[in-house]
Amino acid sequence: MASNYQHNAGSLRALGLLCQALLALFMAVTGVLAALSLYTAAREMREGFSMHLFTLPLYASFIALVFIPAALTLTLWMWRAHANLHADRLEELRFSPWGAALGLWVPFANLYLPKGAMRQLWNRSHGEEVWFADQSVDKINAWWTCYVVGIVIMTTLTAFALVDRFSNLEILTPPGTNSAGFAFASALLAASSWLLLQIVGAITRAQQTVVAVGNTFA
Repeated sequence: MASNYQHNAGSLRALGLLCQALLALFMAVTGVLAALSLYTAAREMREGFSMHLFTLPLYASFIALVFIPAALTLTLWMWRAHANLHADRLEELRFSPWGAALGLWVPFANLYLPKGAMRQLWNRSHGEEVWFADQSVDKINAWWTCYVVGIVIMTTLTAFALVDRFSNLEILTPPGTNSAGFAFASALLAASSWLLLQIVGAITRAQQTVVAVGNTFA
């Protein structure tokens, strides 16, 4: 049991390092796009015309290119980390490995399930007992707030730009408004990736160092 758990912890470490590298790339891209969008917003306000019909879909496509591999790797890491908890025979785990992993992708459910799954993962990986599994974790709260608010704003603004460009409908906003909103959303996503990078690292280290009751008596 112990040697198998150590092997799984090594697998989690490799996934964690890859996930952190991709999150760092995502953070860099969203940070650069936040600065570019802020510059675009200032130029739009100065010159009195909007470029967001071109820039927002373009910037969003760059974000999607780095988001997808990071999200896929995070899914694998989430599955492995929760599987380690189950392999360690911890009691009353609310999330199965597959439930936690797929919760990142199920529409609407992915606006609340991942936060609970990560909170359980953090608390139980750090050796907390059953009654502490749902205790609030400030870093996880901050990560999820930044992510959800950022992704909702970005998705809404990108949808508006696509509707404006490819339909007869026109959504009127003052020059600079949409680009400034996209800059804010990009900055929130950059912050969320920085926080998630730290969360992944902390949980991965905890699973390597915290000896749970199940292993002690295995």
